[in-house]
Amino acid sequence: MKALKTIPFFPFLLVAFFILHGTVENFGFIYPREILKIGFTIICCVTLFFLIIQLVVKNGMHAALICFFVSCWILFFGAIFDWVRSIHFLQWLHSYTSFIPFMLCTIFLLILLIRGRPVLQSKLGFYLNVLLFIYCGYDLGNVIVKSIKPADTGTYKAINFNRSLAKNKPNVYLLLFDEYPGYKSLKDSFAFSNDSLYHFLASKDFTMLPLFSNYNMTYYSMASMLNMQYIDKPFQPLQNTMEDDQLRIMEIKNAQAIRYFKSMGYSFTNYSIFDVLDQPSVKDNSFVISQATLLTHKIFFNKILHDLGWHFISGKYRIAWIEHIYMQEDRNNQWIEKKLAKVNPADNVHPRFVYAHFNMPHPPIFYDSAGNYLPAAQIFDPASYFNKPTFLSYLKFANKQIEHIVDGLCKNDKNAIVIVMSDHGYRGYNNPQVIEPLHFDNICAVRFPDKNYLPIGEKWSNVNFFRYLFNCEFQQSIPYLHDYSIFLKDKAIAQ
Repeated sequence: MKALKTIPFFPFLLVAFFILHGTVENFGFIYPREILKIGFTIICCVTLFFLIIQLVVKNGMHAALICFFVSCWILFFGAIFDWVRSIHFLQWLHSYTSFIPFMLCTIFLLILLIRGRPVLQSKLGFYLNVLLFIYCGYDLGNVIVKSIKPADTGTYKAINFNRSLAKNKPNVYLLLFDEYPGYKSLKDSFAFSNDSLYHFLASKDFTMLPLFSNYNMTYYSMASMLNMQYIDKPFQPLQNTMEDDQLRIMEIKNAQAIRYFKSMGYSFTNYSIFDVLDQPSVKDNSFVISQATLLTHKIFFNKILHDLGWHFISGKYRIAWIEHIYMQEDRNNQWIEKKLAKVNPADNVHPRFVYAHFNMPHPPIFYDSAGNYLPAAQIFDPASYFNKPTFLSYLKFANKQIEHIVDGLCKNDKNAIVIVMSDHGYRGYNNPQVIEPLHFDNICAVRFPDKNYLPIGEKWSNVNFFRYLFNCEFQQSIPYLHDYSIFLKDKAIAQ
């Protein structure tokens, strides 16, 4: 008890609580090594900060309290800000321009309050020691309980798949272009006929399949498609949460369709934004919040960088390293394209399944139709997404990339199955009161070298795509599911 009154454990217990609480909230979605790495990094930073302050104030308890106030705001900034924005009568704090000054003033006032008051410092230190020991003990207990319970691995019911029936095993390339709208969307909403791309694909022996997406969000659409089933875990469509997203990411990781390819002797190459099976996602990306970022994305620096960083990528306030971070998605797209250009079937010992996920024409909108970079401020201005001419110009650039990639694959791997499709349609209609059917209008073009296209209905959906592929090209008899779509919406932060 005496140690709790005299030794300032609380700055370090704060770090332990941050890590334990984040682990409880994201249990099963983050690797233990990531937890340890983040915890070690933060504890080193807090220790260094504490030692520096102690050199200035010459008092351990006083230094620990200052360190605690500052560390608390930094570590829990995003969580506190989101909580404040959920309370209507605190709407005067719902913007960064009011909340950040309020935060700084609060820290400054707390530091002034404890200055020169050793008795208050001692009592406050004792209180924080006890409180954080209780919090850490509670969360540690939750971690132990969750560790005992069987984890949800994101797996689906097995499908009757007979690999012995598969005779020919051509290479397969799944080229996924995120948020690429279907023909009807572009014709009706953009007054644009996309005939040039469709004519190009037809010239390369592609067949258009009348598929629509089952979900208007990437995580759901890809989890459903790659597992050939609808999402069967409980979720509220209009109240989608971070936990829901993480479950979908786990389901994508366990992609059943790709497991069936591997059972036939295929090797798997992952050029996607997701971890799939035992292969990590392509480089770094800001699109998927998973692993380490689950713990750190709401820390002050990351939250500010995500929400306000685009103000510092051009003009007199330009910061080069921030611009570099924001351009990562463009570099990823270019990297994937270069990898596909180097495809050589002669290098394969086994047939290959390649999943390439391009984050275009999904924003950020980097280029105009001629392939020129847009001004940096326009690229990352959220309003650009809702500007149809800007989006359409980027789509025309994406068409050129599709033609270039497809042309290269068809020349380098003539006997391959090539798939060009999207996960969902354009979502930037900017009308939150209406469930827009065009959200589900996407593109799907396939090239089967043997032209063994089985009959299909007038309207199909993505959930049946791999069932159809396996039936056509690998002699399976997998039944099709009833086709329907579910409109999804993220749970609102502010009320």
